[in-house]
Amino acid sequence: MKRFKLTRILFGAGVCLVLFLIGFGIYNSFMRWIPAGHVGLLYRANGGLEKRIYRPQRIFVGWMTTLYTYPTKEQAAIYTNDTEEGEVKSADAVKVTTNDNANTDFDIVVWYHIAPDDVLKVFDNHRGQAIELIQSSVIRSAVRQAASNIGTQYDAFALMGEARGEASVKLTALLQQELGQRGITIDSAEFAGHSPSPAILTRITSQINAETDLNIAKTHQEVAKAKKIIAITLATAQAEASRLKSAQTQAKSLELLNIEADIAALKKWDGKVPPIQTRQGQSIVITPETLNAITGKDSNR
Repeated sequence: MKRFKLTRILFGAGVCLVLFLIGFGIYNSFMRWIPAGHVGLLYRANGGLEKRIYRPQRIFVGWMTTLYTYPTKEQAAIYTNDTEEGEVKSADAVKVTTNDNANTDFDIVVWYHIAPDDVLKVFDNHRGQAIELIQSSVIRSAVRQAASNIGTQYDAFALMGEARGEASVKLTALLQQELGQRGITIDSAEFAGHSPSPAILTRITSQINAETDLNIAKTHQEVAKAKKIIAITLATAQAEASRLKSAQTQAKSLELLNIEADIAALKKWDGKVPPIQTRQGQSIVITPETLNAITGKDSNR
């Protein structure tokens, strides 16, 4: 009897253990993770959407209940012709028509997230669509429309070059206004690259060649102008040098004439110093007596 009771106890314990493991496995199969950087909503078929927002955690999702998660961290929506990039592995760039009637494929990148307070708005506006579907349809459609509106403000060359930064700022503002009403927060958007058609490439090449020729012509003009300035400066310097040389020669000639005159005067000098030496601007009155004294004659004669 004791052995029979022990066997029943062990059998009962084993059954309970098996039932516990089965129940735990079933319970565990209803557990879902809300990953970091996301929030979750529970939708019950018999009760509708819960208004509670669940933070990152492991949560039980019962029968006829669906867990929807939305990213609160920044996400990148990439629309490009590169088949290795973006959520659509095919040519997915946005075709933009510019004001010169050129159709050009542009790679556009949009960074966005869902603010926790806007999760209910996103669910209501998009009828519970997964964020991947929202990104490939709603956000992409808004990007196409906004890019087309901005494209009419520029020509193809400007949008592919110097105006790309300015156009990206405008694209960000338009998307923030459009998608913000739907609960999607746009952090930034950018015209990241372009895939011009052969016609556009030909025009680009022609424009680059024309600009190069113009720059070469400007350079030649500047060189000619510089040469002209150098020639004028050199001629002016040579004329001034000739003038200075002539002036120095003339001054030396006058000085030489003066020296020669002094030498001639010295040759005629008898070695006697005149008794009367005048100064410049001085008047002298000579009496007959003085004149006789100078000439050595007697006044009584």
